[in-house]
Amino acid sequence: MRDFDAHTSAMLSLLDGLLVGAGALLESAGDWAERLTHERSESELAERFVTQLADEWFDAWPPDALCAMVTEQVRAHLAAWHPGWPHLWAHILRVTGLAVLLAEDADYDPALAFLVGICHDVAKLDEYRTSLPHEEAGAAFAGRVLRGHLPPEAIVSIQAAICKADDGPLAHLLFDADKLDKIGAVGVVRRVSTGTSRDWLPAALARVEQDADSFPPMHFVRSRALARDKRQFLAWFLPLAEAALGW
Repeated sequence: MRDFDAHTSAMLSLLDGLLVGAGALLESAGDWAERLTHERSESELAERFVTQLADEWFDAWPPDALCAMVTEQVRAHLAAWHPGWPHLWAHILRVTGLAVLLAEDADYDPALAFLVGICHDVAKLDEYRTSLPHEEAGAAFAGRVLRGHLPPEAIVSIQAAICKADDGPLAHLLFDADKLDKIGAVGVVRRVSTGTSRDWLPAALARVEQDADSFPPMHFVRSRALARDKRQFLAWFLPLAEAALGW
């Protein structure tokens, strides 16, 4: 009974640590490690979660000056008005870092992969104020900031990938990176961290489970390997979380 109680307590402490709200600025796996493995919640379970998170979260380092400039413009656009922008920003950074990793494995231009990742959800919060789909607005944003810096055909390819109007390698990179962010430890972080109360946990974890159950086929060898690893982690983690919550 003591072991069960200890495991339950460790899981609940971990889940409580994830309930930060959408306004908390946590931009890397390292930021989460500092939060989740402090003295109050440190446990083998938290350590395993943090290790898995680090294995899934690839930092998005701009490969050139143009990418760095666009990154600053995207961040400024997101932070301009909506208090929940840090949550979306973290998602964009994860997708971008993963897109670059996949591009390198696929022998594709990592700078283009970076640009499509960093711009793909730039207008998502704008949907609260406008009727324009965020994909269209994001493609328009990319066109504005990249005009004069890249050949027109490269800009069109980035815009088409953002709008899901293309079936080329850039669109495949974005598709895989975006979908992979829904599962595994990063999927748990993404869904749970928008809440601040344990009442939010059942719905958030159920969403992660649904995303894993309906996960689509991937386009690249590395994507498929990451998907397998993430789903294996969830097969271990979700039952423990459900048991701790008394489902």
